[in-house]
Amino acid sequence: MARSYLDIKADIAAPATAPGRAALAVVRLSGPGAIALCSPCFSGRRALSALPGYSLAQGFFVDPASGERIDQVVVSVFRTPHSFTGEDSVEFSCHGSPAVVLRVLSVLESQGFVPALPGEFSFRAFVNGKADLVQAEAINELSGAFCETARQDALARLSGLLSSRLAAIRTNCLDLLAGIEARLDYPEDEGPEDEGAVRAGLLEMESSLVELSEGYAGSRLRREGALVVLAGRPNAGKSSLFNILVREERAIVSPEPGTTRDWIEAWMELGGYALRLVDTAGLRAADGGIEAEGVRRSLGLAEIADILVYLVDGRQKLSAVDDDFLAPRAGVLKVWNKIDDPACSPVPPEWIGLSSKTGAGIQSLKKVFLSRLGSGLPDTAARREAQVGLAGERQKLLVDRALDSVRKALSSLELAATLDVLALEMREAASFLGEITGEILGDEVLERIFGSFCLGK
Repeated sequence: MARSYLDIKADIAAPATAPGRAALAVVRLSGPGAIALCSPCFSGRRALSALPGYSLAQGFFVDPASGERIDQVVVSVFRTPHSFTGEDSVEFSCHGSPAVVLRVLSVLESQGFVPALPGEFSFRAFVNGKADLVQAEAINELSGAFCETARQDALARLSGLLSSRLAAIRTNCLDLLAGIEARLDYPEDEGPEDEGAVRAGLLEMESSLVELSEGYAGSRLRREGALVVLAGRPNAGKSSLFNILVREERAIVSPEPGTTRDWIEAWMELGGYALRLVDTAGLRAADGGIEAEGVRRSLGLAEIADILVYLVDGRQKLSAVDDDFLAPRAGVLKVWNKIDDPACSPVPPEWIGLSSKTGAGIQSLKKVFLSRLGSGLPDTAARREAQVGLAGERQKLLVDRALDSVRKALSSLELAATLDVLALEMREAASFLGEITGEILGDEVLERIFGSFCLGK
């Protein structure tokens, strides 16, 4: 029978470091009997079972069945409730070869430990009150953060900034609900005792929820990175610009039209933001099926780009292909390329002059990128706190549902609806907000969330 995250009495073990060869590897243990079960596996100057919490000891990891030394290790001991999971926990820092880690895990299994499920350590921290659901999800975010803004946002959520904002909104909701429910014994045609205060409270909630909901797009860009697509006719200089931006020869540069027949992508970091840069096939009437498919894919990527850059060869006049592409796309960044060539025409208004051969104008283009992404990194604690937003689709959906309930409550207030109707919408809003932090949540949802975590987290 498959194990469940709700089997919190099991003693669990898992590697907390990535698989493969490394200088060190960490094997993490947690559970009500974790210290007692692994004590026979450690041989040092002091018995593991005698070590106090928050202490380290050097020794050997041994197989209790044979007495064989497996590896020289450093053991860390954390005692309940003062541990990450809130349970007795142990971490063995050993040498980072796969052979050592596998043997250590095998011995621990023979001692009674079971393999941890993905994210099970974070799940136990959640159920033992060490972190709410927003903070637990932030742990997973920090593990996968690949740019500075993603790291800052995740750390702020782990520190409880988003949880505090949500708690304040929910407290306001519950306070209003308490006052409304206290009057439910009054005649149905009688409204709240202070209708103005209720309306003001609802409007304050609406404003806070709108701010969170509308800030999600920027938060997503900081967390997931922005899709930046380079488009244009063949030989406009897209591949050369791509290579300059990623600082390596990734795309083939050739004067032969149609050299890039499919899109090429690479990740780069700019001002703390992650950018997924894509070089696409040149836009033209293709000669064959393969190139035509490349053009079709280029147009598809242009439609979903966070930043769309369109290059033209400044030595040539704008063509019908250029006009047809630019006309329906108001937000495109227009780049007038090859300004290093004496034959290049003057840069038109609203275009960015650039040379993808020499790099002239690249800094101006990067500044526009940063402006589109949010004017760079926050530089003060106050600005970071103000920018801390929602972390994923789950949180965004629940905020939008709470916002919808608040707006329905406002409508019912304007229509002089019964107190029961108003109270129902307020309960719904409080429930949706509680789901975000995990105060109200079903077991199936929890397993789905933590199942996406890394093993050992």
